[in-house]
Amino acid sequence: IRPQNMFVGKLGSNVARIVEDKGLAKGTLGVIGLEPYPPFYFDGPMPYNTWQSILEDLPEATFRQVGRRFFEMTAVKSSEEIEVLKWSADVGEKMCQAMQEATRPGACENEIYAAAMHACAENVGFTTEILLGSGPEFVGWGPPAWTYRPESPRVIEEGDVILGEVFASFGLLETQHQPAIAVGKVHADFERAAIAARQSYEEGVAALRDGVIFGDVVEAMARPMREAGGWHVHPLVHSINPFGLIGVGDRMAELPEVGEYGQLLAIPSVGAETVLRSGMTFA
Repeated sequence: IRPQNMFVGKLGSNVARIVEDKGLAKGTLGVIGLEPYPPFYFDGPMPYNTWQSILEDLPEATFRQVGRRFFEMTAVKSSEEIEVLKWSADVGEKMCQAMQEATRPGACENEIYAAAMHACAENVGFTTEILLGSGPEFVGWGPPAWTYRPESPRVIEEGDVILGEVFASFGLLETQHQPAIAVGKVHADFERAAIAARQSYEEGVAALRDGVIFGDVVEAMARPMREAGGWHVHPLVHSINPFGLIGVGDRMAELPEVGEYGQLLAIPSVGAETVLRSGMTFA
């Protein structure tokens, strides 16, 4: 990109000024960032103050949401990008392997975390963080508590299960990995859950084909969970590179224990009607 074709501004007012300088203040402008961008921004990632400033400063402009079209144009990866993703996936698998090798009774969560981070850099990958938790009945989802609380990392004990989510990237293309590491003999419910989760994964892989409706993939993955009488906290499947589609099939909000909380609303699926194309990537 030539320097004269680069326009930089931190504020919504800067964007408006650039649009005015280009003579487009009364034109039609496509906007990315107003539509759902799961798994993070279900109302879109555009900052409220930025968007309000642009609307106020460009009252005669017409704005059209083009996030969906942008997804369609960028979701199918080239053969070169697929090779980059394979590198990223290999890094992620090595991170998970390092976590398993570092796990033993007496080890601390930060040692497991550090092993994964080391494996990432050592194998020429990048990651921002790892989601990690441990315990004999741990079912949470998020960064380790010691990354946001002033407390010691938990010490791993016999009978624990370490649950994690690893994000590995190379060349700005990401893969995601879900390690679940059992320490010795664990509760039988984890064994039952592991069987259902594995079946759900295999059903999803089998269903991900060119021309298939995304919602049908979600349903195929949800079926083993329902048949096992289980529930899940994660999305079953979502697009990556870029985000945009997410299949939840969530039943957690139906559990009787939900009544103990102030309010717990189900996460919606997005893009269930989308026809999948060869070259799209998913977690």
